[in-house]
Amino acid sequence: MKHIFKVLALGICLGLLLAVVRRLLHIDATLFMRGYWIIALSAIGVAVLINVLYNLSYQQKMRKAAALLEDGCAEEYIAKTEALLQTARGRGLRNILKINLAAGHMEAKQFAAAAHILEELSHERFSTGAVKMCYCLNLCICYFYTAQYDRAKELYQTSRQVFAPFRKNKTYGGNIAEADILAAIMNGQYSQAETLLAAARASWDSPRLLDAFDNIERLLADKRQ
Repeated sequence: MKHIFKVLALGICLGLLLAVVRRLLHIDATLFMRGYWIIALSAIGVAVLINVLYNLSYQQKMRKAAALLEDGCAEEYIAKTEALLQTARGRGLRNILKINLAAGHMEAKQFAAAAHILEELSHERFSTGAVKMCYCLNLCICYFYTAQYDRAKELYQTSRQVFAPFRKNKTYGGNIAEADILAAIMNGQYSQAETLLAAARASWDSPRLLDAFDNIERLLADKRQ
């Protein structure tokens, strides 16, 4: 988006310069303005297209890297995401990559490292509801697993409306279910946590989520003792 604003600013400056040139050369105003708008709109269109293609290329690279997480290769995923961050431009794109990097650290059970990455984004305005949801969800889970329970509870409560549209989403619903179970455990609602865990297992069957549910089951058993 910054690139588009730069093109707009450049277009305005160029327009002012061309207006001076038009007066000096006595070019017909109607003809001049027609040519100016054709050039200006073409430049903006090219800038938007370049920006879209640039972001799409990184999205494709991120999807390829994401396959590593599904295969249990968290460290390799972290390395590839860090490499993408070295070359990525644009605040929004870099924010998404950082959230993805934090997810890699979470998969490697490096929750403190993941929380640190996410906390550095606390003042950012995220481009879409899905990005904000991922940020809040991942940080909430990190706070739980690093025993920052007060922060975890507060973030969970303030993010309920952020989570709501994604609860049945195929990609994110299972992770939100994980946060729901952890929230019940934090509140000492162990029977509720068991009910939510059983429902989550019946609804979500990816290896990563099943592993998370197994860990929660062991944690719940420890809490009950």
